[in-house]
Amino acid sequence: MAIKLSVRQLQMIRALEIAGSVSGAAVALQVSQSALSHRIREAERLLNTALYTRQNKKLVATPAGLRVQFAARRVLSELERAEQDVAQMSGGVTTTVRLGLEAYAPHHWLPELYQQLAIDCPHIGLEIAADVGLNPESALRQQAIDIAVVSGVSPASDFNCIHLGEDPLLALMASNHPLACHARLLPQMFADFPYVAYHTNPEQGREYDLVFRRHHVLPSNVISAGVTEAVLNIVSDSQGITILPAWTALSQGPKYGLVTRPIGDGELTTQWYLAGLHQVANREAILEVMQMIQNITNFGD
Repeated sequence: MAIKLSVRQLQMIRALEIAGSVSGAAVALQVSQSALSHRIREAERLLNTALYTRQNKKLVATPAGLRVQFAARRVLSELERAEQDVAQMSGGVTTTVRLGLEAYAPHHWLPELYQQLAIDCPHIGLEIAADVGLNPESALRQQAIDIAVVSGVSPASDFNCIHLGEDPLLALMASNHPLACHARLLPQMFADFPYVAYHTNPEQGREYDLVFRRHHVLPSNVISAGVTEAVLNIVSDSQGITILPAWTALSQGPKYGLVTRPIGDGELTTQWYLAGLHQVANREAILEVMQMIQNITNFGD
């Protein structure tokens, strides 16, 4: 079956999805609104169906429009990856592996990984994917990344999985925080202070599951900060407190003047895993990078 939509029309559909309006998409594409409206009508004519409707002066995708949006996202992402791969091939790189880090994961070990790849596997290029921190497994399934570093519960069985190790959960706070005088914190102590987190979604195998729900405790206030740097900055300048795996807490906390304390009996732990795609063209390179990450992080079981 012949493909009816052009790359330019797919870019238009993607721009409309991101911007949420014709005016915003027109600015992003550097065309006039009338030209963009004409492209929309042309795409709808080619597909013989309405892709958008107007509701309260806003452009809203129809079910058909949502389906084409999904396709545009996937196709344009793959084209971008292909162009990047070809550009790297001219420098001796024959395959590229894309690594996604969840929000909890630290970054201090990445320079060593790049150095090791340059020595042992110069044909493998490594890219760190942005904006996958809160749902790296979804990014894997969409093939936006090839490998994900995740914590909590074990990744789904359809991924190639390596267990990196077990990691204690630690509380972090400013050195002058009222709880800093304690050698260890009891879960009940968190109830009287703001809790700073990446987001407010309760997740298995992490602090909500292991500390708060298990001990029937909730903080007085939860602040959603989105990224590690924001979490630690807020904690350092307030009476807020947070909980992170030791791998992240011990490498990042001192940079913000934070102190760490064990929680309860010190046996509250989370698990770190590497998850990779199985049936992909660059599977050997993925496994090579996964093994290298396992050796560099050196958790030990």
